[in-house]
Amino acid sequence: MGAIVGFLALALIAPLTAGLMLDGSGTGAEIGTLPTTTEPPTLVDPEFAGASISGPTPCPATDGTAQRTTNFEQPPQFCIDPSINYSMMVETSEGEIVIDLDAANAPAATNLAVTFARYGIYDSANAISFISGLTLIGSLGSAGFVEFADSAEAPGEGTYPVGSVIMFTKIGGAIEGQLAIVSTQDAADRLAEDPVHPIIGRVTDLETAIALDTTASVTELRVGDVTVTETTG
Repeated sequence: MGAIVGFLALALIAPLTAGLMLDGSGTGAEIGTLPTTTEPPTLVDPEFAGASISGPTPCPATDGTAQRTTNFEQPPQFCIDPSINYSMMVETSEGEIVIDLDAANAPAATNLAVTFARYGIYDSANAISFISGLTLIGSLGSAGFVEFADSAEAPGEGTYPVGSVIMFTKIGGAIEGQLAIVSTQDAADRLAEDPVHPIIGRVTDLETAIALDTTASVTELRVGDVTVTETTG
């Protein structure tokens, strides 16, 4: 794994969850806390930053015309309709990954993912595999604010089926927008040790997700464009 990916992985893992380990062997140390830095970490790397919004965060346009915006003072409004079927298409070096979103069972977490995608936050995002089978989309840190996960959206049975896509939840319940794709049973079992992460959907092509995780484990990757579509019925 390259030096940049290694740094991001170590910096990001630290505050996310006490149940995950530093490597895929099951022998790594428990995660500590994020080291103090002079600048607050961001969800989007500075060289890929977009515009900023001050004050309340409005809902972005749904037709792909929203200005790319990556920094906000306040959490977004509730912008989705849980009765609508949403899907997210993520362009990657291994092919397109389509995520069928689950707005009905995790509306708050799905709303954040859809809103961020429509503002272009995930475009050119880092793809980081920090344990085998768990690929993170998004860098460490926030987009300028912190939301707290709704505990009612955590999986009631405490399990994460392979193919699930989660909104990562940090120690204390904070969510900052990082998505993670679960592509192995080992990763699913680790998440189940601390089942606080809402499941926002499921990939339609597990093989592509596995290939992305394998590639991201040995090199620095960025995804391409991320788009959201919606259908009724």
